[in-house]
Amino acid sequence: MEILKRLFSGRAVLNTVFRITLVLTLICIPFWYHYEPVWIDGISMEPTYDDGQWTLMQRTRSLGEDWVPNRFDVIAVWSDKHEVLLCKRIIGLPGETVEVKEGRIYLDGRELSDSFGRGKMIYMVIEDPNSGEVWWRSYDNIPPVVINQDEVWVVGDNREESVFGHFPINKIRGKIVLY
Repeated sequence: MEILKRLFSGRAVLNTVFRITLVLTLICIPFWYHYEPVWIDGISMEPTYDDGQWTLMQRTRSLGEDWVPNRFDVIAVWSDKHEVLLCKRIIGLPGETVEVKEGRIYLDGRELSDSFGRGKMIYMVIEDPNSGEVWWRSYDNIPPVVINQDEVWVVGDNREESVFGHFPINKIRGKIVLY
């Protein structure tokens, strides 16, 4: 007990270092439990996020048990096939029908109106969550597809240079909270 008393009350350099380390630890541990810095690598989220920009993700475990993805949330989702964390915007929700006509996105038959998207969709990467098969496809119209109950449909804000498609909700690592 005497040692702790001296560490907290002394003026020596070692005591100061100990106090600073203790305070930083008490602040950082809860912060890192709830948040994670994320590096934006690529131009698919421009103009919202720039290539080479750092942002902050709130981990799903701290969003609450009842958290569900919402349309236009920007999320970090893990792609098993590419072994990379993708930063994308949620467009389609479970049970909705997504279709692409001439590069424009339609949800349940109505054209998507959002202030985030830039350009028409030109190409895509499709990952089948059941088989894990991945393929690139040049732009053409994408017929209507109903999103499974455990998936969301995502795309980057730079629609001309973005991977898009459906991803399982359980692969969402967190929600981007810093713009």
